[in-house]
Amino acid sequence: MVTHRYLGIVMGLLMLLWFASCVAMLFVRWPEVSEAERVRALPPIAWAECCDFGKVRDEQQVTHAVVEDLAGRPVLRFDGEVLDLATGVLLHHVGAGEAIPVAEAYAEAHGVAVNSPAEPERVERDQWTVTGAFDKRRPFWVLHADDPRRTDIYVSARTGQVSQVTDRPTRILNWLGPIPHWLYPAVLRADTRLWVQVVVWTSLIGTFLTLTGLYLGIVAWRPWRTERLTPFRGLMAWHHLAGLAAGILTLTWVASGLISMNPWGLLESGGDPRAGAVGGAVGFGELRRAVLAAQAAGISARQLKAAPLDGRLYLMADGVRLDAEARAAPLSDAELTGAARRLGPVREARRLDREDQYYRGHHEPVSLPVYRVIADNGTRFYLDAKSGQVVRTVDGAARGYRWLFEGLHRFDFIDGADRGAGWAAAMVLLLGFAGLGVATGVWLGWRRATSDLAGLFRKR
Repeated sequence: MVTHRYLGIVMGLLMLLWFASCVAMLFVRWPEVSEAERVRALPPIAWAECCDFGKVRDEQQVTHAVVEDLAGRPVLRFDGEVLDLATGVLLHHVGAGEAIPVAEAYAEAHGVAVNSPAEPERVERDQWTVTGAFDKRRPFWVLHADDPRRTDIYVSARTGQVSQVTDRPTRILNWLGPIPHWLYPAVLRADTRLWVQVVVWTSLIGTFLTLTGLYLGIVAWRPWRTERLTPFRGLMAWHHLAGLAAGILTLTWVASGLISMNPWGLLESGGDPRAGAVGGAVGFGELRRAVLAAQAAGISARQLKAAPLDGRLYLMADGVRLDAEARAAPLSDAELTGAARRLGPVREARRLDREDQYYRGHHEPVSLPVYRVIADNGTRFYLDAKSGQVVRTVDGAARGYRWLFEGLHRFDFIDGADRGAGWAAAMVLLLGFAGLGVATGVWLGWRRATSDLAGLFRKR
């Protein structure tokens, strides 16, 4: 009882912060630049400046390869390297002068007015690039646009790609939603190990607090002994009844929040080697010949992406599939069936034109259609219906994560019931109800703590 009371003062305040920020997160997204948004801002590949492949050996195996524009010249991005196709030199740094046109092209494509931007600022890490996902692109050149929303565009000084975009309203609203909810202040989040431990242990303490509260509430309730719903009066009665009614709801959110951190590797998914068997690596020489064929054919595209399938190299030119000779090669059902066979024995292989329980978006829809392959061990592979590439793999651990975190945290057990105005309104009501039980407990605990302290001083 005493532990629950005094622990509830501090932990209860944090849980209230989680509930309040969750309301904001129903309407506010963490800023990020999707690949589709980035590619939409690229100009067509400047074939006139192409193609010098430098000293890269033809026998070198390449897993991922993309040709696109960088400040007016074509580059080949492959396996973490950037090759300037105008000079044949590997790029290891992009200067401020090259970052400016990249940022301005993105701004123009997305309707951001840039009239007289200041010189880009060099940033190693800040609040909006704090996570490890940005590590391979650091540092950044940040163009501060002079539009009414005060947009900031981050261009990687390592790759020359637009990596993050924020504006003043987004920055303000994120301090009301994701940052407090995820405990994301840069001073904490920059140390990933420390941040993980803080989130895991606060979630564990919150789970313990909720469980003890439910136990004490049930023990004190005993409706079979009296006609009254609660033996308490006043605010304590409100806390007792609200805590009993919303306790399971609170426990669901706090415990599933703990699961989201995958503590101690509880639901850690391992890479499935079968996914790589569908596409696989290609020789650099084969890739070079395919790019030269696209140049000779005058293929007009913002991005040319390698998409090998079943041992053969294909290219995706802005979503249009080409063979290695730059001829149109739409993906056939027979090829998808063959790709499915490369995944081994399967229970099911079929085309999906809508989301299912494991291939779904939340704030943003996923790319459709896809080809779903369910292996004999239950692992699901989702293949892009245009390229045949595996876009998502869902093994047993991922299925558990989907239900124990996403299902319990968002209440999206029914298709389409994790978004929209009705879902948001229901979540606000539930969060307010759970918050009532916690808030009354915090106030009662604080009032009792001050009374206890006052009694100690009087005794002295």
